Amino acid sequence: MIKLKPLASALTLAAYCASALAQTPMLEEVIVTATKRAESLQDIAVTVTAFSADTIQEANIRDAGDVAVLTPSLNINTNISPFSARMTIRGIGTAGSTFLEPSVGTFVDGVYLNRTGLAVSDLLDIERIEVLQGPQGTLYGKNTNAGAISITTKRPNFEETEGHLEATAGNYSMQRVTGSLSGPIANTFAYRVAGSYHERNGYLENLAGPDLNDADEWNVVGKLQWEPNDELSVLLKASRVERDMNCCSPDSVHDPIADQAIIARGQAPLGNDPYDHVTSQNIPSPFEQESTAASVHIDYDAGWGTIESISAWDDYDLESSQEASRSVLDLTFLSQPQSGDSFSQELRFSNSTDNIDYMAGLYYFTQETSEFEGKGKISAEIGSDISIGGLIFGAQLPLIVAAGDYGIQDSLFETETMALFGRATWHIGDNWHLTGGLRWSDEEKDADLFVDVESTAITAQNPENIPPPILALLAQNGIFPPFSLLSSARPEIDDSFNRSSDNVDWLGSVSYDLSIDTLLFASASTGTKSGGFNGVAGEPGDREFNDEETTSYELGIKTTLLDSRLRINSTLFLTEITDMQTNQQATSGLGQFTSNQGEAEVAGLDFQLDALPMPNLTVTLGLQYLDKYEFTAGPDKGLNLAYAAELSGNLGATLVFPIADGGVYLRGDYSFMGDHTTNTASAAQLQAKDEQDRQNLNVALGWRNDNWNVSLWGKNLTDEEYAAQTLVPYPISNMDAYFLAPPKTYGATLRYDF
Repeated sequence: MIKLKPLASALTLAAYCASALAQTPMLEEVIVTATKRAESLQDIAVTVTAFSADTIQEANIRDAGDVAVLTPSLNINTNISPFSARMTIRGIGTAGSTFLEPSVGTFVDGVYLNRTGLAVSDLLDIERIEVLQGPQGTLYGKNTNAGAISITTKRPNFEETEGHLEATAGNYSMQRVTGSLSGPIANTFAYRVAGSYHERNGYLENLAGPDLNDADEWNVVGKLQWEPNDELSVLLKASRVERDMNCCSPDSVHDPIADQAIIARGQAPLGNDPYDHVTSQNIPSPFEQESTAASVHIDYDAGWGTIESISAWDDYDLESSQEASRSVLDLTFLSQPQSGDSFSQELRFSNSTDNIDYMAGLYYFTQETSEFEGKGKISAEIGSDISIGGLIFGAQLPLIVAAGDYGIQDSLFETETMALFGRATWHIGDNWHLTGGLRWSDEEKDADLFVDVESTAITAQNPENIPPPILALLAQNGIFPPFSLLSSARPEIDDSFNRSSDNVDWLGSVSYDLSIDTLLFASASTGTKSGGFNGVAGEPGDREFNDEETTSYELGIKTTLLDSRLRINSTLFLTEITDMQTNQQATSGLGQFTSNQGEAEVAGLDFQLDALPMPNLTVTLGLQYLDKYEFTAGPDKGLNLAYAAELSGNLGATLVFPIADGGVYLRGDYSFMGDHTTNTASAAQLQAKDEQDRQNLNVALGWRNDNWNVSLWGKNLTDEEYAAQTLVPYPISNMDAYFLAPPKTYGATLRYDF
């Protein structure tokens, strides 16, 4: 359970801030583009958590995971590889994969990232991050049914040359270097270039090889902007990311039989502590990624309206593999190379009259993703130690798998989407505002799937050649030949699938200016998450899964008090999901499959407080309380949604004192998440280990002025032992995997801005 003392301290401090405010400067106004217009956060009827460039630097936000720590409604975790990152908002979301659309859309400078894994590398040259909650299909080109993360990067500077250099060093031999440079080329041209390099040793000690969960990545982005006059702006942008690491390995607990076999290999016993950050794996978990993206942004003010065009292209390739038992045993080796590319074109027209603001958009998106890329690549292979697995799994294991068995896969998924969307706000008098939005989308999906398993196991043979007593024994265990453990289905598939769907989503909102400083609003909206096709996991008849549909209701208040020294935003919400898509582990333990689990409901309260109790002290408090977050229909009716807790929150405070032509600052961020499930398995498969809670404390102490910033910082300073994700035990070795959050890290950063 979450310890109550830190939470009580947080609430006490918040109450103090509300009652002890004296005559002090005002809180800085937060400008966001959540509604595709630059507006004050307090003037829009949307639930948004926003981070400015100053907050990103001050709180040492380096990647999307850091954003999640400071946003109670947002949860991000990874297992196996960064491309399987799971993003959820208010408990709604699924892990990333080649065939599954994300519930939480990520947009960088308005461009949709078609894979969640493209959004979890280091953040670079960021101006603002906004986390929008609830469906956003009438605002963004790509439909999102749980929410959106909108990242805005810095644009070229037409006035003067500017930039920065930053160097960081920390424990685990961490090194990070970032830099940027921007300025005018001519009166109508300006450029901006930024890059970063990040390297760190692994924090999972490996007794049988190199330490795991390290970091080794770099990225660079370049921009060229042309503004021939006040009406036209053209921005060209290109970026490149490369990552090469031994990533995402879990700590684990093994069956006693497997432990004895590990000891017999000369390795020390690992014990039963899955939180000690010690493992023994002679095959690392390499992850290599290369991704390239380019876009063209055109803005034209025609006088009678503004036209915006965003054309974008991206391409990525990655290699990822692991030994499934996470040990020195040679049981099952898995490889999952992936690649993909996409193109999108978005056109928007917007305008404002005396009392109406409106926007209309057209969106086209096509993507192609593939796994294994060739019918000659081995995706899974059974190793020489499978006999040890037989002692754990049972006597039937030799009947369904044999040493040397291997699977070859080739999966190709194609998507084509066309959408029309729009939104209008009617300002009725001085106080009332009515907003309506509509979206129509049409989507075509195709899948070409190939799997071929070479096996000498008896279950892979023609049933006519298997003795009846053996067939009867297999039937008792739910196995009907021909069957392959490696594909969780038939030993050979070579088939094509296609589906089409069209959806209409909408939004209705009313807001009322109770005073110049207080806004009341109510809204209802819908969102759709595309269906698709599983890869080779599951039976062929279960290959397709349907669209997931969301209906969300909100009732909120935004108020600024005490001469703009106290800001409170709060939203009551209810979200209903039908045909909810869930990832569950395949029966074999090899891979996951997606199905429509049924209906779910999430209801609760978001609360955000910002206060300036003293001229040199800023305090923020965020809370999310969920009264309900469970399946309401389907096989797991009554089961709580994974990665959602009854109470989550964060408390941040920054204290500044002027010293030596600058200021000393102390920033602290405490966050917590109550008891929650870390496994998406069915109710029958869940265990006590699959319920976790977490706390996190980050602190930074530094000195800064207009040019220099030097700081000492620490993350997870309490060295919290927490598994961000757990899985169903791997059946062949009965191994329990615990994908741990990083341990305590600390370091120093020196930054120079010019």
